[in-house]
This record gives sequence, C-alpha cells and structure tokens, in this order.
Amino acid sequence: MNLETYERLWNRALWYLGRRDYGARELRNKLLRPRPNKPAPVEEDIDRAIARLLELGLLDDERYAQRLAESLSRKGFSARGIAMELRQRGLGNESPEMPVEDTERLTELLQGKYAHKLGDERGRRTVVQALLRKGFSHRDIRAALRDYTEEDEQYGDF
Repeated sequence: MNLETYERLWNRALWYLGRRDYGARELRNKLLRPRPNKPAPVEEDIDRAIARLLELGLLDDERYAQRLAESLSRKGFSARGIAMELRQRGLGNESPEMPVEDTERLTELLQGKYAHKLGDERGRRTVVQALLRKGFSHRDIRAALRDYTEEDEQYGDF
C-alpha cells in the first residue's frame, strides 16, 4: 500500500460523500473507475477506505437506503420501483418503510400531477408510460385509471 495513493483515494471518497450519500457498493464502483492521467486504484486500498468509512459512520447503507426510498416516494415511485432502484444501487437487502401504499400514491398522482393529461387518449398513454417508469404495474394503473374515470363521471365538472 502506497500511503500517498491511499490518501488521495481517501480524500476522493470524502469528496464524493460530501456531495451526496452513497451506498458502500456504489461508492466502491465509483472509486474503481479509471481516471485520466491518474494511476489505477488498488482494490485493497478501496476496500480499506470503505471499511474505515463504515466504521466511522460516514457510510451507512441502511441510512442511505431509507433516505433514497423516501426521496423516490416523494417523486411518486411505487414500492416496486423503489425496491428495483435500491437493488440496482446494491441496497437490495435493505427494506425501508414505505410511507404510502401504491394505490394511494397512484390516486394522488392521477388527481394531481397527471390530471390535466387524462383528457385524451394520447395524454392517457403518456401518463401510463410515466407510471410504468415509476414502477407501477400495468394492472394497478388500469384499475386506478378506471376508478379515476368513474369518479370523474360521477361528479362531473363543477
């Protein structure tokens, strides 16, 4: 282990963590990326730095998973979409609390953010595609749209 190389690696890890939260696997992958005109990082040094960050509490996969899940939930992602994103970032074993059920979230999105797009077929397709990208199942989207349409027809425009 070269102390100077390790110190640069350590400072780079701290710089990344100063900009946003990372999971251990995600930070490890980031540190492994080759940089132009820089020596290739040594995996042992990266593992040592990650272990030290975990020990100091500067890197915490559980805390990161919870914050990420909350952020994605605020953006309207489904529980399935959140779980997929967590797995993709190496946090698949974590199971943060989901603040809102998918059916409630779908209803909120249809009545709020997407209500103005549901007037024609093209808008409905756009909404369906957006909701699929957020991880909602096609079956749940169809049911929510059916409920929304029935409710809209029942109460009409006031």
